[in-house]
Amino acid sequence: MKHSGVIAIAALAVLALSAQAPLAGNAWAQQMTNNCDPSDHLDNTTIPMARQKFEAAGYSQIQGYRKGCDNYWHAHAMKDGVAVNVVLSPDGNVMTEGD
Repeated sequence: MKHSGVIAIAALAVLALSAQAPLAGNAWAQQMTNNCDPSDHLDNTTIPMARQKFEAAGYSQIQGYRKGCDNYWHAHAMKDGVAVNVVLSPDGNVMTEGD
């Protein structure tokens, strides 16, 4: 059977991942989606926290949230009728991407 090799590889991958130090829910999800290094420290900020900061800075229609391994939040938003890419730094600064 061709599928037995795929199943064996998947099982080995699960075992390898479970051998690492356990990560709490949000940190695990972020590591899996962002391919973070196990030594990266992911803070506990959430999408609602990032949304609040973006909205307080005058952005609306915020979507496509993505948290990097460096704890910077990235998203797409509108400000003054213009679509922009925004970023929220770990220390709370909101800026357009590339500033």
